[in-house]
Amino acid sequence: MAARLSFAERARVEALRAAGVAVATVAQRLGRDPSTIHRELTRDRGGDGYDAAVAQRLADRRALRPKTPKLAADRVLAAMVRERQSMRWSPQAISADLRCAGHTVRAETIYAACYDRQGSRGLPQDAWRLLPRRCRERKPRSRAARKPDVLGDFKPVSRRPSIVQQRSEPGHWEGDLIIGAGNRSAAVTLVERVSRQSLTAALPNGYTAERAAAAVTAALSRQPRHLVKTLTWDQGREMARWAHIEQALGIDIYFCDPRSPWQRASNEQTNGLLRRWLPKSTDLDINPARLAVIEDNLNHMPRKLHSWQSAHSIYTALTCNHH
Repeated sequence: MAARLSFAERARVEALRAAGVAVATVAQRLGRDPSTIHRELTRDRGGDGYDAAVAQRLADRRALRPKTPKLAADRVLAAMVRERQSMRWSPQAISADLRCAGHTVRAETIYAACYDRQGSRGLPQDAWRLLPRRCRERKPRSRAARKPDVLGDFKPVSRRPSIVQQRSEPGHWEGDLIIGAGNRSAAVTLVERVSRQSLTAALPNGYTAERAAAAVTAALSRQPRHLVKTLTWDQGREMARWAHIEQALGIDIYFCDPRSPWQRASNEQTNGLLRRWLPKSTDLDINPARLAVIEDNLNHMPRKLHSWQSAHSIYTALTCNHH
C-alpha cells in the first residue's frame, strides 16, 4: 500500500491546482497514481477549494486509532448490508447498490465484518455464510515461486493492446479452468469481453497442458473468425502449450500477473455464475450435453450490465456485424 500523502506533497498539490495544472499532470509530477490525487481533491476540498493545511488536519484525524468499525457505528447501514446479503449479493454488488442510494461502504469493509470472529464489526458472527464463496477464514495467497520454464517466453498482460481493456472491440477472450471434486477433473471456461458470451469444455480425465490446449482450440475454432483475436489467461501450467494455440487459431495470448484475478474479471465473474450449476463438490466428468445446457442457460440469462439483454443476443448481433 502506498504511503499517505505528506504535507509537502499536499502543498504542491494546492499550488499546482491553483495554477490550473490538470490532475493527471499533478499526479505525474508527484509520482502518484491519478486516482490518489483525485480522491485527495474530492475528499478534502473545502468551500474555497483545496487547502493543504486543512487537508492535512483532516487526514491526521482520519488516521487516529483505534476507530469504531463503520458498520458497528452505523446500525442502519449494517441492516442495509444484511438485507442485501440475504439475497446472496456479493460485497461488491452491495457496495455499488448502496453507493447509488447515497451510502458509502467499501466491499472490503463488508468482507472484514464477515470474517470477524467476534462479530464486533457490525455483522453477525455467521455473516461469512452469505458470502459468494462461503469460507470461514480468508486463505493466505500462496507465495510459492513458479518455475520459470513452465510457460516460457510468454506475453504479459501489460503488452496487451489498450483497445482490449476498453471493451470497444469484440473478439477478445478471457479464459480459466474450474476444478472438479478432488482435483480430478476440470472444465475450460472462456468468455468474450464485450458480450460476456461464455464457452465451456469438460476435461474429465485431468487438466494436462495437452488436453487444455486441445479444448481451448476446439472451442474457439468454432467461433466466427472476426470474433477471435486475443485470449487472456492466468499463469497456470495448464497453458504450457499456449504457443500451439496461438499458431492453430492465429491469435495472441496474454498472461495476467501472478495473483491478479481482476485482470480477467469477466472470466472470474463467469466462473462464479457457473458454480450455481456446478458447485465446488461437483465431479466435472459430466455428459457434454449437460454442460451444453448449462452453457446455454448462462448465455441466455438477462444481464444487468446489458440492460437486461442476454450475452447471447449481444454476441449474435456482433456475429452479424462483420465488416
